[in-house]
Amino acid sequence: MKPCASLHELIAQDSQSRALYERLPMDAQVALQEQCQSIRTQADLAKAAAAFEKRSRG
Repeated sequence: MKPCASLHELIAQDSQSRALYERLPMDAQVALQEQCQSIRTQADLAKAAAAFEKRSRG
């Protein structure tokens, strides 16, 4: 899949990305929405989600 314009477009067009996003806690979703322009592929989303989870675990 080619890169999307933003996280919003990515989760609207790619079911795997949407499923990954929806599994995240609400605070992670909000944080990812704040950086939505830098998340354009499923790999970007997975990397951002992993970084958020790592920070959450301390």
